[in-house]
Amino acid sequence: MKVSTLFAAAALLPFALAAPSAKPIILRDLAKPRFFGAAANTTFLFNDKNYTNVISTQFSIFTPENEMKWESIEPEPDSFTFGPADEIVRFAESVGAKMRGHNFMWGNQLPPWVNASLTATELDKALKNHITTIMDHYRGKIYAWDVINEMISDNTPNETFKDNIWTQKFGEEAMPKALAYARGGQTAQALSDTLYNVAKGFLADGVPLDAIGFQCHFTLGQVPSTLQQNLQRFADLGLDVAITELDINIHGPANATALAQQAQDYWTVVDACVQTQRCVSVSVWGVSDDHSWIPNGAVLPWDAEKQPKPAFYAIADAFEGKPEP
Repeated sequence: MKVSTLFAAAALLPFALAAPSAKPIILRDLAKPRFFGAAANTTFLFNDKNYTNVISTQFSIFTPENEMKWESIEPEPDSFTFGPADEIVRFAESVGAKMRGHNFMWGNQLPPWVNASLTATELDKALKNHITTIMDHYRGKIYAWDVINEMISDNTPNETFKDNIWTQKFGEEAMPKALAYARGGQTAQALSDTLYNVAKGFLADGVPLDAIGFQCHFTLGQVPSTLQQNLQRFADLGLDVAITELDINIHGPANATALAQQAQDYWTVVDACVQTQRCVSVSVWGVSDDHSWIPNGAVLPWDAEKQPKPAFYAIADAFEGKPEP
């Protein structure tokens, strides 16, 4: 089991559609030895048969989109609602996929009772109980835990950590606390540099950290040219790295030119992982455009009809080591 912290970072391309008689493209197979994953959502899992078909066949690791976030899984103090998250875990087991747990420490999607009225001691007790109870419940069923989510400030270099309940109560000890209890990236360069320095410092201080997850919610044509080098420098610290949340927002009509650029962007991100030996997985944040957290961005590799877009074929090419189109 691994623990990680996350931070949030022309002409039509020649991706030929598969002929009807061709062997089906299964991305989870092409990704090996890495995992290809998706954020799974119980709202759609068994209520949209086309969604269920895609998610059952194409992915080898799942992250619960909302079902393990604090407001969902512990809505009242020490009262846990495991049902929806259990459903995704059982589904993953049924299709031979692994699970990422997501997440323990984040400034958003907290239940009303986790608020500033708690003393630091009370919040510390609640955090430890939250982490240990959930990890005990899913012991042996989770491949990796996203322990900390989006804690590095967007205002670097002026501040290191975001201003939220965790930093207000614990200061710089917030992240080490969560990582210690679990042990039993939006990548502007400054943000990435700050996280790198934080991770390097944690390792030097013996804070238990195994991996760094990169959130890649990119706008069309804006994938950083330094992405692979950025993955590699964290890997060089002895950490696994993963693309944990990937989508490419078209921000406009999904015409042939935009879809071609989106495909190019997906290829670039997946290739960056393939070129980094310690990059263990790529996960898209959702499955199809109609079920994305960004409703009008046409952000995912499958369209609203669950048909593969050029991005799907670009991902396949990248996993197979085919050159940039």
